[in-house]
Amino acid sequence: MSALKSLTTIKMKTFTIFLTVLIAMTITINAQIPNNGFENWVLGHSVYYPTHTSIDSVEIPDGNWITNNLIRKSNYIPVTKSTDHYPIGIGSFSIRMENNISLLGDTLFAGAFGYSTTAFFPGYNGPAFPISGHPTSLCGYYKFLPHNGDTLTIGITLYYNGVEVSSTVHNDTVTASSWTSFCISIPAYTQADSAQIGFSAFYGPLNGGFPTGPYGNSVLYIDNLSFDNLITSVSEQNFNNISFCLYPNPASDILTFNIDNENNADLTLNIYNVTGELISTEKLKQNKQQINIGNLNNGIYMIEIKSKKWTEKQKLIIQR
Repeated sequence: MSALKSLTTIKMKTFTIFLTVLIAMTITINAQIPNNGFENWVLGHSVYYPTHTSIDSVEIPDGNWITNNLIRKSNYIPVTKSTDHYPIGIGSFSIRMENNISLLGDTLFAGAFGYSTTAFFPGYNGPAFPISGHPTSLCGYYKFLPHNGDTLTIGITLYYNGVEVSSTVHNDTVTASSWTSFCISIPAYTQADSAQIGFSAFYGPLNGGFPTGPYGNSVLYIDNLSFDNLITSVSEQNFNNISFCLYPNPASDILTFNIDNENNADLTLNIYNVTGELISTEKLKQNKQQINIGNLNNGIYMIEIKSKKWTEKQKLIIQR
């Protein structure tokens, strides 16, 4: 019995180390994108385009995010901080972009387009922020309310020594009235040291090219950008005091778990996807230590085990 308890302790410590490393890697990857959750906003000095007459100070997202809030032809503010955000429990704000076609006229970009990009000034195309590692996709969450056939744009370009090495632009015309996740694959490249990200509530190529539209007063929300993995809604736990451990993690077909809690009668196992949707539930017998997850797709899930006296959730990665 003592040997079994020691083995369980070793497994739990190993699992703790793995999750600690995983969390550290996730924080590092996400931290590369400036103000990736759009939590931080600052006041910028707005001017009237093209005469550059001062209008007022207006709020803009921090972290070198350029918007046309600062170059406007009226008091209309196309990019705003929204309390409608996702995932719930991660931050308090998102970025909201809205077109205003009544302001198009002869002064393109001046307050008419809902767009934002990590750039040094409007129209700049080139390295905007440093990156490390080898990201293969740009992930995040969005809501899109198109008007008159507008097309949303989400784009990313990678650079090495100032030279473009990979670029992709994702466009969509489908209404997404609730928060929707995305992971846009970045075309293969050898190495990169910097990136530029941009998105808009209309069709607007990130690098070069001439934008099409906007055709209507479309609205686009973006939140919690990251490289390679979606940011999930469940906060990380104190893994030194976990009541159960899962292994292997990442898993493929069979998931084994040990429950180190004396109050483990009448247990229920729930599995949630990254949007918080319950996709599987079952009652657990006290001697059951494995479940088959072969029917689940690759991705990030939350495993919840509940009894009458305690509830705990842990992150699971399925990878084949």
